[in-house]
Amino acid sequence: MYKNFLDLYFKPKQAWEDLAKENFTIKDLYLKIVLIFAFIPAVSHFIGFTLFKNMYIASINEFLKMAEQDKEQSQRTIEYMKALKQALLDDDLTKELTIMFLTYGFELFKPVVLATIILFLSPAFKGIKDPEKSFTVAVFALVPSWAAGAFYVVNSPITMFMLFLGTFYTFYLVFIGVERVLKIPSEESKNFQFIIVAIILYLVISGVIGQIEAALTYKILLPQ
Repeated sequence: MYKNFLDLYFKPKQAWEDLAKENFTIKDLYLKIVLIFAFIPAVSHFIGFTLFKNMYIASINEFLKMAEQDKEQSQRTIEYMKALKQALLDDDLTKELTIMFLTYGFELFKPVVLATIILFLSPAFKGIKDPEKSFTVAVFALVPSWAAGAFYVVNSPITMFMLFLGTFYTFYLVFIGVERVLKIPSEESKNFQFIIVAIILYLVISGVIGQIEAALTYKILLPQ
């Protein structure tokens, strides 16, 4: 693993300069970083569903109460929340474990999405096109988002706030990383233009993938 790992998140500008000199393979990044950090949101969901399930049930009840008064609320979302509540009430460990591994699988896919966006956008903004460098930026930048996933343990307003902060810092790291590692120039705001387009694409693609994940999770939650 990168020797100045923590510096990247506390002193990112200098650390990205040092990181640009490193040559990581995609395999090494997956084995040493992705497999570990991507498991945080997945296992946190599982812990929340088991040890802190009462908090989840309480929030679901609150959601369902508000949904009754909101005619525009998606019926599919309501049915999903009801199915999740029932699984928690039933203490269905098999379903909870299945959801954990499903979540883990989708988290493992996140760096592929972000790295692909970085790889194909970089040349358009006068940066270099390098798959391993793009993957390096994506993986190290996603660590705060994965770390924030620890807050899935407790389903509360602070969870959403920490997830927002983690995502915000991820894109901030990408903003710095593409300039230092992929040599996207800051002149004429090329790096700023890059991050705006990258954020839009990532959120759109993540939204589509999120819908797929939700649909698969719903199938797991349905009575057998």
